[in-house]
Amino acid sequence: MRHFLVLVTASYAGAAACSWWLSGFVPRFLLPDLPFLAIVYAGIFLPGPIGFLAAIPPAVFREVTVSAPQWTVFLASMALYFFSREIGMRLFLRTESFILSVVAGLLLAESVSLVILMRLSGSPSFSFLWGLQEAVRIAWTSLIAIPLYIDLSGRWRPVRD
Repeated sequence: MRHFLVLVTASYAGAAACSWWLSGFVPRFLLPDLPFLAIVYAGIFLPGPIGFLAAIPPAVFREVTVSAPQWTVFLASMALYFFSREIGMRLFLRTESFILSVVAGLLLAESVSLVILMRLSGSPSFSFLWGLQEAVRIAWTSLIAIPLYIDLSGRWRPVRD
């Protein structure tokens, strides 16, 4: 229950800070996507129904704060949870470089799928500046994930050697 409450609180605080409080002062691409990090953490580190239940509120927060067609971000976030769960069950290692590559890879896959969906819906093409902003967002969020995940997993799970 403690895992659930901590992840819900952190993802709500992150979504609130990024979308309501800081959105007028700091560019969006410099703000970390804390609900995304909570969903990936729940998929990698929390087994069973606790992880699934802990991933639902951050997915709702992402759905509410991102302007997209209804249910698309929520369903994409739940797919992200199941994909990160498979990574956590099959090939997760507790090294900093692996955490960085997993989070950056998932963010990159999410960005590419967003571009594909927007192109299929007939939206105008994306600029080079948008690509640079996405690269900064991916790098920044991935770098924040390393100390966050290592600290939380160290506190909540004993190391098995």
